[in-house]
Amino acid sequence: MSEQQKSVSGSSKMTKKDLKFSYFEPIAGIIIAIVAAVVFLGFPEIITVVFIGGQVIPTFDVEVIREIFNIILIVLWAVFRLGVDVSYLVERRYTKRLAQIAIVGNALALICACIVFIPYRIVYGGFIDWVYSYFASVSVGFGNILARPNLIILVLMIAVLVIESINVARKGYKAEEDKDEEDRNNESADNAS
Repeated sequence: MSEQQKSVSGSSKMTKKDLKFSYFEPIAGIIIAIVAAVVFLGFPEIITVVFIGGQVIPTFDVEVIREIFNIILIVLWAVFRLGVDVSYLVERRYTKRLAQIAIVGNALALICACIVFIPYRIVYGGFIDWVYSYFASVSVGFGNILARPNLIILVLMIAVLVIESINVARKGYKAEEDKDEEDRNNESADNAS
């Protein structure tokens, strides 16, 4: 089938090159998950800090983050992300099974992230007061957004994990369809001979 016929019919097969991915992505994902968990659990005060006249105002409430429930959820988030990235390394190419693992792992990681990041109490009260007082004259709407850095982080995390899940599902299921079609073609060729 020519390229023009493929584009018209809309059934272009994925090449072997399309099925493979760079090992950089899952290895970077493993490193990011470990660093994020260590920083958020061990040093949450360095994530964002405001210095005003020698006074340090942390963004997140360290005591709330270090509650045992939050520690368990953050560790679970990291484990789910590590599981997804390790499955990339084990599968070595896009497959239906990799898509299923990525979707389930990302969904579980997002559930953990939502439980940790949605509550308002995770943000340090002094930071909220500072944001509202500083941005009251500039932009109240922008101040409202900045007063919830936990939601900013959560929205970014949701966007990245949803995009990753859609991408791996699309490529994994397409690869499975191509494999099934190839198997049917081979089977019909064997029956014809």
